[in-house]
Amino acid sequence: MLRYIGKRLALMVPTLLLIMAVGFGIMQLPATDFVDQYVLQQAAIGNTGMMDQAENLKTQFGLNRPAPERFVLWVGNFVRGDFGISFSDLRPVGAVIMERLPMTLAVSFLAFIVSWGVGIPLGVYSATHQYSAGDVGLTIFAFVGVGIPDFLLAIVLLVLAFSATGNVFLGLSSPEFVNQPWTLAKILDFLSYAWLSVLAVAFTGTALIMRVTRNNMLEELGKNYVVTLRAKGLPERVIIWKHVFRNALHPLVSIFGQVLAFLINGFAITSIVLNLPTIQTIYLQATLRQDVFLASTILVMIAITVVVGNLISDVLLAWIDPRIRYE
Repeated sequence: MLRYIGKRLALMVPTLLLIMAVGFGIMQLPATDFVDQYVLQQAAIGNTGMMDQAENLKTQFGLNRPAPERFVLWVGNFVRGDFGISFSDLRPVGAVIMERLPMTLAVSFLAFIVSWGVGIPLGVYSATHQYSAGDVGLTIFAFVGVGIPDFLLAIVLLVLAFSATGNVFLGLSSPEFVNQPWTLAKILDFLSYAWLSVLAVAFTGTALIMRVTRNNMLEELGKNYVVTLRAKGLPERVIIWKHVFRNALHPLVSIFGQVLAFLINGFAITSIVLNLPTIQTIYLQATLRQDVFLASTILVMIAITVVVGNLISDVLLAWIDPRIRYE
């Protein structure tokens, strides 16, 4: 197992380099760059003097150099922990990301806990009560949850919350707590705003996890070993949770890599709709503005979470299923 993990970690390096090259290259495809867009925006509001400073700005940002040279310099600095400067904010990329990372992880983690913590038990109940009224109701909920986009549900919840309380739950904190250090009062204020975005995102996730769990459980319940265990007189609770549920976990563990990526890049449109101070918002803005270093760094973060998540899921599969061995 240790040899397998070592090989996977070694393969991460060329994989990430390839992703960095592709992502950086895609950002170079448009005919204009960040400075060109900025100058055009300034000209549209009457500030034509910026056109004379375009070349100076490109020199300042290094955009006058060939793309391969800029990529090599960026990768070299990236390895040393210098991710470059955000063109939009004129601040280090690391500072821009770290400013929004805590809120991003908080909302993502809460949505993950709710969707998996609720979806798995509902899926087990639905499978063990097949064709009952509860199973039919949960199946309808699953189809609705998978079919409704989370951003649309967020808008509905926003309207309902405003109608009930008179408050607009945009963002993740009240204005007076935006730049304040984390205290108990700020945590409570965060939870009073975060419930809406967490519920909107977790609704779809819960429905998906429930459907996957139900299907896996039904498949396992139809196998011969379940009949054998029942013939031996084992309690139904032991059969379900110790044997059937453990075998039904395989597909859920397999998608763990996608779950980690979701923590960084999930619910982008919902973040924009609810004006959440998360990484997803600045990632989309950086891509549209061709803020190359900021967008490319976030892309690398997403790639790292996918690669690490896939490795963790493979290790977990070998742990829960002794039949799986990696050489």
